[in-house]
Amino acid sequence: MNILSIHRAACLALAGLAALLCSLAWAAPERTDMPLVRMDFGQHRVLAEVAVSPAQRIKGLGGRQSLEPGRGMLFIFYGKAVSMCMRDMNFPLDFIWLNQGKVSQISPDVPPGGVSVTVRSQGDAKMVLEVPAGWAKEHGVHVGQAVSITRLDDKLPPAMTRVLHQEKP
Repeated sequence: MNILSIHRAACLALAGLAALLCSLAWAAPERTDMPLVRMDFGQHRVLAEVAVSPAQRIKGLGGRQSLEPGRGMLFIFYGKAVSMCMRDMNFPLDFIWLNQGKVSQISPDVPPGGVSVTVRSQGDAKMVLEVPAGWAKEHGVHVGQAVSITRLDDKLPPAMTRVLHQEKP
């Protein structure tokens, strides 16, 4: 075996190990590093993880098999809302779009479908909450409804905290 063959084998082994480690990290269900907020829609409550880092925002709920009842993921926008896609999703979602402390739009029953399924707010939105499909209808969430958001820890970056304060109804 010559040096080139050994080098090639070592590179392939390292690439395989890196791919394995990435796939394990991608599939990990726990996201305890994300800030948590409580979102109150009248008498109904959602405990939401806030996707903060670029990697968390890209991955979102992708790779998970489901969400526990009363759980969701919140995305906060600094400018105009961006398109949201169902990358690596395994279950359908409701998207609850928020602006100025109120529900501005509901995109119900968005099916999983990778990057081919893309959803965008039809109006102004500073945030979107993703919850399991059917949650909004089941809990009577409607456009114009006020939403109270309470931080549950100090992990939320200052820029996102400012957006939350601006969004008070």
